[in-house]
Amino acid sequence: MNELVFQRLENFLNDFHYEKLNGFDLFQQESKGIKKCVIVNCTPYNDGFMLELQLGIIIKQIEQYILSFNNQSSEKLTLTYWESLYNVGELGTKRHFIQNFVELDKVLHELENALIKSGFSWLDNYSNLNQISNYLKDIIFRSIQKPINFLKICQRSYLLRLMLKEKLCDSDFYEYYENMQSRRLPDHQLEEFLSFKNYIDNNYNSISEDIN
Repeated sequence: MNELVFQRLENFLNDFHYEKLNGFDLFQQESKGIKKCVIVNCTPYNDGFMLELQLGIIIKQIEQYILSFNNQSSEKLTLTYWESLYNVGELGTKRHFIQNFVELDKVLHELENALIKSGFSWLDNYSNLNQISNYLKDIIFRSIQKPINFLKICQRSYLLRLMLKEKLCDSDFYEYYENMQSRRLPDHQLEEFLSFKNYIDNNYNSISEDIN
């Protein structure tokens, strides 16, 4: 049934020009160095499987720079930002447990409708660099709860603002740092963020290309 899930989703997503990325449970559409992604999380159990769709944005320049900072392979797949379709679309549940073909048809129909009604437009909106930059700043500085992967979001937000040629100074960086402190991030993450700043100061070059 797992293969059928991907076959059905591939047939649907291909109609909207999303192609499966070989070796990953992900469908993508790329334009000007920005990828819009639909990620498929399919977890098998003895009596069925759990299915969840996520939406993701990959800004290639950002991710290549982050991978370089972390001394990781440039071939590694990383997301600039992702969000569950449940938080974007009108879904009754975040994850769907499926045990038979009747349930599969019902769930896939619900997921496809959610993508059409709100998922694809979310991806279109936040594939705009200014929109995703403002969105990340709102998450960092205005959200009440600490988001998952807060350090990674801060790194990408700061780097994206540099790409957009905002005139940032040390006080802007420490606004991020103090926000991380107030949210009680562990010391090793605070130290990593400082190392990230040093890396940018010493290596920042091609990332400053105008990509607007």
